[in-house]
Amino acid sequence: MYIHVDRAAPIPPYRQIEDAIRSLIERGILNLGTRLPSSRDLATEVGVNRLTVHKAYQCLEADGLIATKVGSGTFVCAKATRAPSPDVPSDSADDPALRVWGPLFVNPRLATRALPSMAYAKECSASFVYAAPPPDLFPVEEFRHCTNYILKRRGTEVYRVGAAASGLPSLKEYLIGWLAQHDIVATERTLVITTGCQQTLDLTRKLLVGPDDSMLLENPSFPGAVGALSPSGTGLMPLPVHENAPLLDPSTLVNHQKRCKLIYVTPNFHNPTGLTMPMEQRRQLADIALQHSIPLIEDDVFGALRYEGAALPSLQSLCPRMVIHVGSFSKMLNPSLRLGWMVAPEPFAEQITVAKQVSDLHTSTLVQTAMDEFCRRGLMVRHLKRVRKIFRGRRDAMAEALRRYFPRDSRWSVPEGGLSMWVTLPDDMDTRDLLALAQDKGVQFLPGAIFYFSGVKHNCLRLSFATENEAVIDAGIRTLGDIIAKRRLRLVRPAVWQDRRAVI
Repeated sequence: MYIHVDRAAPIPPYRQIEDAIRSLIERGILNLGTRLPSSRDLATEVGVNRLTVHKAYQCLEADGLIATKVGSGTFVCAKATRAPSPDVPSDSADDPALRVWGPLFVNPRLATRALPSMAYAKECSASFVYAAPPPDLFPVEEFRHCTNYILKRRGTEVYRVGAAASGLPSLKEYLIGWLAQHDIVATERTLVITTGCQQTLDLTRKLLVGPDDSMLLENPSFPGAVGALSPSGTGLMPLPVHENAPLLDPSTLVNHQKRCKLIYVTPNFHNPTGLTMPMEQRRQLADIALQHSIPLIEDDVFGALRYEGAALPSLQSLCPRMVIHVGSFSKMLNPSLRLGWMVAPEPFAEQITVAKQVSDLHTSTLVQTAMDEFCRRGLMVRHLKRVRKIFRGRRDAMAEALRRYFPRDSRWSVPEGGLSMWVTLPDDMDTRDLLALAQDKGVQFLPGAIFYFSGVKHNCLRLSFATENEAVIDAGIRTLGDIIAKRRLRLVRPAVWQDRRAVI
């Protein structure tokens, strides 16, 4: 149920929510007996305090429009007073533009599957939200020199009309050599340069997954991947991810009512849990993909950020015939580059190249050429050596702070790489409520619930150590630990969502 609250309007937020729901009931959009979202869920969706929604519900109940049944929920108990307009979305009544455009959208609710967003606190003192390198670690001067050089000396590549849809040949040549050092076999015909991993996932879904098919995805999982692979949120089968997760039963894929057409996993430093997939499970997934001809996406965006431990064989090396290996410069340099790659069996690489050409013609030649120059000068290797050391120090600082300040019955593991740690709090904690309290103290993180598409758990949280230094990490974790200790059994209010920025 979409409701927009205008904070600049003179009408109080609770009254805006009340009027919106009243209008939906009067027009028959919400029919007699329809169950309304809980006050907590609606508050989170709209971006207001839970008490605001509660007050709106009280006003509607006083007017006899809705009724609350203890243990069951809140339901509409009035019929429509005017004929509904089925062709016009419910949120377009007072917006002339939406009255015109609303009926034209094939699925006006696709936005609900978009990347989650975090309220940006202007007074934030410690942010554990973004699992990506911060701007201050970007090698600005080195990249600027490379960009200036290519504009002067490699202009024919940058300004070329009709660039290859599969990517800049010289960058592909470099990546083939670099990937070979990381257990990935690629050729000019199997490597495709993409506009980031999101594009790869989106195009893969369009090529392989039909409306009556299903997919096997890790649960919890990166919301951006879930949204790209299943915009409608349907056809998803969960693959549990935790330290003691059992091996997959292949019969669940074969006997499922919808044919499984795709498997998606992040074997190295899984987002959000930070876990590395064991060798036994890697072999099993490779065998399943090969035996049942199910394409297997290996998302390895964090693979280059290993701080300790020996790397395990890639899925692509175990099953080159069925694995689609996905990589990106986003976690190595910065997500703003929107530059990634895909290594896949040749038939699929050819098809996705055509689909990409239809989608965006080709990835920016300016960015590709600048990155090629940056890599060929040895600057990427030097940069990775530098940031690995920094991120390892921040990871260790977070692990030590968690040990010192968090409850002893909390659980977490120290990842061998990546940019985040996954913490499971005692069962009586809801991290959505914890976030509200933490934001008041200037600390931000991501509640674990946003990473689940099935069997949601509310006592988990993802803490990224990428963007803050050791001192800030220690202070921020200490603040969280103090809040948890004081509020173990006192759940307060959900977080306020506003000034939305995409979470990565």
